[in-house]
Amino acid sequence: MDDIAKMLARGLDFVMMNSTMLSLTKSAFTNIPHPPAATAVPLSGVVPARAPDGVDRISRLPAGILRNIVSRLPVKDAARTTVLSTRWRRVWHTTPLVLVDAHLLPIASIGTSRSRLYSLGADPRNLTDAVSTVLAAHPGPFRCIYLLGTPMEMRRDELALWLQHLAAKAVQKLIFVNRARTMKTEAHLPATLFRCTSLTKLYIGFWWFPETATLPRAVAFPYLRELGLFSLVMKEEDLAFVLNRCPVLEKLVITGSPWPRLLLWEALGSGGLTDMSFKIKIGHAPMLRFLGFLVPGMYKLDIGNTVIKAQTKASPNTTVPSVQMLAVQLKLGTRFDARMLPSFLRCFPNVKTLYVQSENDDYKFWGPQSYRLALANLISISGRRQGYIECVQRHIKKVVLREFRRTRSELDFLKFIAEHAQVLEKMVLVLTHGHSPSDPIGTNLRTKLASAKWANACCELMIFQTPFHVEATAWCFLSAFDLSNPDPLTFQNVSMGH
Repeated sequence: MDDIAKMLARGLDFVMMNSTMLSLTKSAFTNIPHPPAATAVPLSGVVPARAPDGVDRISRLPAGILRNIVSRLPVKDAARTTVLSTRWRRVWHTTPLVLVDAHLLPIASIGTSRSRLYSLGADPRNLTDAVSTVLAAHPGPFRCIYLLGTPMEMRRDELALWLQHLAAKAVQKLIFVNRARTMKTEAHLPATLFRCTSLTKLYIGFWWFPETATLPRAVAFPYLRELGLFSLVMKEEDLAFVLNRCPVLEKLVITGSPWPRLLLWEALGSGGLTDMSFKIKIGHAPMLRFLGFLVPGMYKLDIGNTVIKAQTKASPNTTVPSVQMLAVQLKLGTRFDARMLPSFLRCFPNVKTLYVQSENDDYKFWGPQSYRLALANLISISGRRQGYIECVQRHIKKVVLREFRRTRSELDFLKFIAEHAQVLEKMVLVLTHGHSPSDPIGTNLRTKLASAKWANACCELMIFQTPFHVEATAWCFLSAFDLSNPDPLTFQNVSMGH
């Protein structure tokens, strides 16, 4: 991405950006995947003007190899191959298109022949026209399209036409970032985007996201594996709509997030139940207040380009201080989950409400399964190695543990919280199906926890009976995006023990 960033950074729009916009733009460019074509080696420098014996061996290569060569060239060089010979004439037209709009910018030679500088005053209209020409001229399919260099706010006609081409010609990878000077952009992304059903990667930035309330319920991105959202104006319910229609999504990248909540529930990777792997990458998200459900082994958490592991230490680059509500889904009796929990908690130092969905240790659906350890001892050991857990010690006021089965690992976790959470006000437990606060499991639970040395003697212990007739979640996916509800994971219609 360095060559693209350098090319676009020469434009006047970037020069006129304020520091906040520059930071958000840099964050977006940092998280965009590298294109398959680059300008590092120009076509003229790859092959001598004439072979020693005058024989053109490259043109004799199989058509598949020629298409592979052309797909790796900048689009201008790729199109120029059509004039080489009759054999090359149709190679570009039959090669899935790789277009990086920055490669269409003019080059001005300054100083020596080796010195190249992309024109500071390049007219964005020229770039827009060039992109329109390429999209119209190539019959498709479109393998990879990078549109990063055009301010789209005043180019709605071109925007609509581009998306029509992208949908009709089966675009597979689309990186479409509006070149905005400020966050007050009025560039609206048309709902035509949802016609691009062949997408496997989609990265969009600095747009008003289309309203999804009026879209047909059947729209979906059935093949989308990567989704990047950069500084969008987008409603929470629209985010829920999109995530619910990406059945094979593996990677989610969010920077400049406007959303106070991000809820993921049973989002599976491409391997289904055999290989649940889903990457969550959080960049600049100062407005994010709620995040969940994090599942060790299923979700790979990436903060500030650092993958969070069991031994990851807290630092400014690996924490998200804005999050105040955190939800995790754990098998507390497994070593892998027990080791990951302290690292997750350290990433969110200002959490005030912690939700824990306790999974049955006897069932293995994701993550490495290993021998059981006392969770509190493990957290204490980890704490001595990496420092105390700030959110537990100083900020958590409410802990909710659901599907409580009275296992040793669950009791160890609760005792650890009780003895270290100095400002804890409520500990809420929801018993697993088939138990009530009045039966022996509820009575024994109070006795066990009474032996703990509570950091806050005024903390209230509340035991609930699940309202469900089978083991199931008491939390609704869509309710988490209802901003009128300050506590999105609060369950309703439960029976409380006295």
